[in-house]
Amino acid sequence: MPSIVEIRNNLQRRAIILEPAIREKGFVDPSWSWFGKVDLCLPGETWPMHHDEPLSPLMQINLTKFPFRPPHLSDVELIAVFINEVDLPASDEANGNGWCLRAYPSLSKLVPLVEPDSLESDIKAFPLKPAIIEVDFPCHEDVDIDLPEELDDNYADHFKTVEGHKLGGWPFLIQSEIYWAPWNKHPAKPEYVFQIDSCEKGLWQWGDSGVGYFGRGTEPGHENVWTLSWQCF
Repeated sequence: MPSIVEIRNNLQRRAIILEPAIREKGFVDPSWSWFGKVDLCLPGETWPMHHDEPLSPLMQINLTKFPFRPPHLSDVELIAVFINEVDLPASDEANGNGWCLRAYPSLSKLVPLVEPDSLESDIKAFPLKPAIIEVDFPCHEDVDIDLPEELDDNYADHFKTVEGHKLGGWPFLIQSEIYWAPWNKHPAKPEYVFQIDSCEKGLWQWGDSGVGYFGRGTEPGHENVWTLSWQCF
């Protein structure tokens, strides 16, 4: 049976947390990372809609400002996430149906995204900055190795899963492991990439203090398929 040190070395991952940032007065950079705001798109792209209503901007993430790139994001420079904040999409809804994630390989081709006049959102915008988490551990549900009985009974006392807006690392689970589709049989075989937490400062909730998880396809030919699942208390 492996020792606690061996288990820690086997399970630990690096991650990046996005924290509130203080922006200098008068500073304007449309590529900045934001909660509750999206400023950029490709030429010809328009604001994402759902049933003729604009989706709310949830987060813009500039990965070129990161000290390292988490797994599955080596070819992405900016991510934009939009959500239907009035009627949250089900966890098996495809990208574009009640939520929208756009991943851009380069900042150089992006242009300002025009916010529609009809947008009504309660989400409060504020800038974000990255911070490194050197050690992040999975929740008990995500552990796929045998644990000693005494450790299995009090796992959470020894291994902490970091909460918050997080890229890489492990998902902070509330109910169970993530199921990307019924019976976990999604054709793209997505894997967890990042999470967006409920946020009191941003006036945002996934249900009752929940977390939204975003995955990316790993099956050849499906690498640009993004998935959303969320859990709450």
